Amino acid sequence: MALPTVSIKVSEQSQITSEVLQKTVSKINVKIRDYLVEDYTAALTEGQQAMETVMAMDDFVPKPDTTRFPRINVHYPTKEENKLNGWAWKATVKNLNDDEAKNGPLYGKTVCLKDNVCLADVPCLNGTDVFSNWVPKTDATVVTRILEAGGIITGKAMCENLSAFGVSNTAAQGPVGNPYDPTRSAGGSSSGTGVLVATGQADMGIGGDQGGSIRVPAAHVGIVGLKPTYGLVPYTGIVSSEFSVDHTGPMTPDVISNALLLQVIAGIDGIDDRQDPKTPLPSEVPKYHALLLAARDARSLLSLPLNGGTRPMKIGILKEGGETTNMDPRVFGCVKNAAMKFAELGAVVEDISVPGHLSAPLIALYRFSQANNLLGRGGGRKQLYLNDYTELFHPWTQEKFDKLFPNSANTMINGLYADEHYPMLHGKCHNLLRKLRLDYDAVLNEVDILIMPTTPWVAKVMPPPNASPLTHFGEARGLLDNAQPFDHTGHPALSIPCGVLSPPEGPETLKLPVGMQLVSKHHHELTLYKAGLAWSEAFDWKNV
Repeated sequence: MALPTVSIKVSEQSQITSEVLQKTVSKINVKIRDYLVEDYTAALTEGQQAMETVMAMDDFVPKPDTTRFPRINVHYPTKEENKLNGWAWKATVKNLNDDEAKNGPLYGKTVCLKDNVCLADVPCLNGTDVFSNWVPKTDATVVTRILEAGGIITGKAMCENLSAFGVSNTAAQGPVGNPYDPTRSAGGSSSGTGVLVATGQADMGIGGDQGGSIRVPAAHVGIVGLKPTYGLVPYTGIVSSEFSVDHTGPMTPDVISNALLLQVIAGIDGIDDRQDPKTPLPSEVPKYHALLLAARDARSLLSLPLNGGTRPMKIGILKEGGETTNMDPRVFGCVKNAAMKFAELGAVVEDISVPGHLSAPLIALYRFSQANNLLGRGGGRKQLYLNDYTELFHPWTQEKFDKLFPNSANTMINGLYADEHYPMLHGKCHNLLRKLRLDYDAVLNEVDILIMPTTPWVAKVMPPPNASPLTHFGEARGLLDNAQPFDHTGHPALSIPCGVLSPPEGPETLKLPVGMQLVSKHHHELTLYKAGLAWSEAFDWKNV
């Protein structure tokens, strides 16, 4: 059977020549045979013209309701109102209909947003100065849900440079100081959110987490931070670092308010394809707050159902959680002692092992794959793309590259190198991380919760922002080893304060928070909250 032929007319104004064609395919070390050059030049011309037509079309983003939720008093914070540099931008956004707002579960609560969360008509810095003129045109889904629940958004919280580091000295707008000692790291990358919540400048906050960026600041400043199950909270309208590890979640002073905020922001939004079939509709999200209070009132926080009755919760202390790079043995000891106290409350506590936990940092995707977003590569994902943000990076110039914090520059370098030399690396990492998830799932069939330190040390003195790349990398080595595995496997992870320690170098009088991380099965946030609340109400973490 003869195949039909198609005639494609090449525009006389076309930018596509045979030289352009050959240069394009030379990137994969091939060339177009001479007798095919004319046809493929014509076909590429048609493709290029289609691309130009699409790029000329108006982009589409969901339109925010700025009439119902107007943006008021938008301004860059003064030094007087920003002593620890926790604010990136100030604004007041709330429902003008107070009668309507009163019915919401967040009525009267002030909320800050990590400064990679879109709040339309309010500038977004994302910790960088590669550009300074991005003003989002849409609201993130979590923003709309907070406002509809009666919350009052009071501004954007400073975050680390491109949300890509765990130490709070990388934002182009200056370091974020720890409330316990401003010379020390507040953790990152949701550094500002942690500080604003810890100091009472906001009742609660939204953080982002790709490698520990909710839990590390929570641990360093002594608050509660939850990285939810992957996809439970829609990431729509938030700047992506890497599609497969993007999480957003609540940062609050205590467990109960954390559960309340999660209840408001969780659930499918119909846009974010990170959400799997088990993700509930907003109307079907568990009433975490009410269920938690009911369990407390029934004195059943550490009980779980079994055959019509109940059984005690089982807690597993992860052996490898104390063996990560640069772990301060005092921190692991503090967390282990705190975990053992669950036995005093009626839980079963035992040691447990997941050997693959120690290899997780080696196969971490963000080591190289974050470069895809920096290079403007769409991932074929069906979600909202913030194209007006991405286009500000392009074309890359020496001036823009020189403004990157070393971690982002290193990620781009690694990504470019991996693309050229290890094209199967991305897929290999995903396969290995799936195995790691199965390893965690296996032990979570034996125990209900895994416990380990959130971070390997208490807050350190920050290196100067202009320190060498290797200095920055060295100071942070091991910081995320217990946190980032669960971004890759998607398990929910909660950090609560469980004690205090002096820094190893002193002074002995300075007491800094220690974070205890609790991990459970996918969509078992309520189990984490029950355990976290039981411990927090039984023991004073500042005086354990």
